[in-house]
Amino acid sequence: MMQPNYQQIECKSFLHKISRKFLPFSWGANPYRGCEHSCPYCFARYTHEYLGYNKDAEFDNKILVKMNAAEVLEKELSRKTWKGEPVSLGSVCDPYQPAEKKSEITRQVLKVFAKHRTPLFVCTKSNLILRDIDLLSEMAKTSNLMVNITLTTLDENICKKIEPRASSANERLDAIRQLSDAGITVGVLFMPIFPYLTDSVGSINQTIKAVRDAGARDLIPGILGLKSSCKDRVFSMIKKEYPILYSRYLTLYRKASAPKDYTGRVYRIIEIARKKYNIKKFEINEIKKSPTEKQMSFKIPKPKKPKRVDFGL
Repeated sequence: MMQPNYQQIECKSFLHKISRKFLPFSWGANPYRGCEHSCPYCFARYTHEYLGYNKDAEFDNKILVKMNAAEVLEKELSRKTWKGEPVSLGSVCDPYQPAEKKSEITRQVLKVFAKHRTPLFVCTKSNLILRDIDLLSEMAKTSNLMVNITLTTLDENICKKIEPRASSANERLDAIRQLSDAGITVGVLFMPIFPYLTDSVGSINQTIKAVRDAGARDLIPGILGLKSSCKDRVFSMIKKEYPILYSRYLTLYRKASAPKDYTGRVYRIIEIARKKYNIKKFEINEIKKSPTEKQMSFKIPKPKKPKRVDFGL
């Protein structure tokens, strides 16, 4: 794997509008473009094509670092037109990928969000977030804050195949535990679930029990979806690492999504496990009231059917 090439840039805007009504946030924010975690299933690779880069060869090794992100964010949140709507930090690329160790752009923007008491969702699959537990625990006392940790499986061998440079499953469980113990609301993005790899009753039950025991408040499941930006990479990974499953994947993914009879069965297994281990669905009426805000809440309409939610991790 090539060593990443960090390119420092200045952004004109930091927040971007998100129009999906079923999501609990209205805006997204990303300190970085590109992601070193190199997950073959990442749907966000196509965003590198907007910059003239190759989505396959350069997304995970040409990382754009938004050096002025905090300064731009301060201006955006200070505008009279800003309504204090919820923001997702890491809506496309992980804000705690390895580049953050030196750049600390995410920590800088967190301080700005904290200053303005912005309702915030932080999404990551890295235990580097523990570096900022001091700041996050203080934010949790004064504003609506939720950290979402992606956890695909407890099987470390599989984890290394589908998320090569991300934190291990055990490291993520430890992050959930430490964040929860610090008074921070933590949810788990149980996605993507890989057919025939992480979708068994035993695997699902084991993962849901583990995140419950670690202190996760709730859980969002999602079965692997193969958009055009990631389909070839996932197929190549399956063919190389799990050749016995390759033909089954070709059959299952004739379209971007797996058939409803398959997804319905898996979601039923998850629902049974969720009830068994008493972990909530992702239906937030109110995370935490700020001392200075009498009413501030996140509400999510209940979907008629299970929906796969991509958070860009």
